[in-house]
Amino acid sequence: MKSLVVYFTKFGNTQKVAETIAAELKQETSVRVLNSDQLTASELDGVDLFIMGTPTHNMNLPKSVTPIFERLPRRILPKTPVAAFDTSYKLSGFLSGFTAAKKLVRKLRKLGGKRIVPPETFHVMEREGPLYEGELERARQWAQFILNKLNGREG
Repeated sequence: MKSLVVYFTKFGNTQKVAETIAAELKQETSVRVLNSDQLTASELDGVDLFIMGTPTHNMNLPKSVTPIFERLPRRILPKTPVAAFDTSYKLSGFLSGFTAAKKLVRKLRKLGGKRIVPPETFHVMEREGPLYEGELERARQWAQFILNKLNGREG
């Protein structure tokens, strides 16, 4: 199985989460980790699992991420399992629903991907981080959850 983890980062927090996810996936798959500016259509050839993460900027995707999806062919990930995550402040109430990960899932589905798990948010302190203590462990657990879903295992 071939996995690809792609991230966009400004302060390094999303990259840390992506690398933690990839390290966990590596136990059962071959995995590559790419910065989003390195993502091309050819990188998606033969991918069996695609995971992408970005920070949440103003309750949305960062503006520099949207062009990535515009340059990829529509339906390039036919029925490929996909998952999305973001890094964000801890938000409360109705604001907690406005995350980059939810918007990423929609973009990945337009590429033909099939969401395998709900989007996940990993929390940062203040504007530039760092990640809260325990968030990288949660990222590791989330990656294991994805592997379990892919392999038909519960938990």
